[in-house]
Amino acid sequence: MRMQWILISVLLAVSPLTPSAQSAANSEDALLDVLVWGTHMPIDPKAYSSVLRADVEQYLRRAMAYRSKRAKPSKGEAQMLHAALVKNERLLAAVSNDPRAPALAAAYVKSERACYEWEGLHECPEREALFADKYQAAHPKGPFSEYLPLLAAHRWLCSAEAYDFEKQPADAERSRRIYEQRLSTARGSRVLLIRTAAERLAARGKCFSSR
Repeated sequence: MRMQWILISVLLAVSPLTPSAQSAANSEDALLDVLVWGTHMPIDPKAYSSVLRADVEQYLRRAMAYRSKRAKPSKGEAQMLHAALVKNERLLAAVSNDPRAPALAAAYVKSERACYEWEGLHECPEREALFADKYQAAHPKGPFSEYLPLLAAHRWLCSAEAYDFEKQPADAERSRRIYEQRLSTARGSRVLLIRTAAERLAARGKCFSSR
């Protein structure tokens, strides 16, 4: 399992949007993975019904159009961190057509102080989950309000699995209870994209897809 966490840490920092790989996506997991990991994950919009396909295409267009104002380092580990932070900005900026979304996404990521390597432990996914919950409580009607319950649900589930790995069952159970609460909210979203991804997360019940 630790190797899987390390692999996903690398994936989290790669460049966004790799269209050549999109045709290989498993449609059941592709949408969820794109929404919770980033648009570097493969997805084929043609695999979905017409209404959902239009939403996926719109999401991808917003992601492609996003330009971070974050200064790019010249070398080393700082470049990996930069890529991960820009990826996180893009995740948020793409979920809303609100003109404030890009600037708010950058501000969110700046305040979040997310990790770029999870290393199989609970600290990083739990930190992201807690921040998503805190932001949602402070901005219940903001442009990310439909998306954050899905993101938080996923990160709480990842935290639970990490706690299992660390042999901390009480914390794993606590994380799963919160996951179920956030997932219930996401499944009731008025946004088809979010509802569809939430249903897949509920059915999968795992942090990572098997594809």
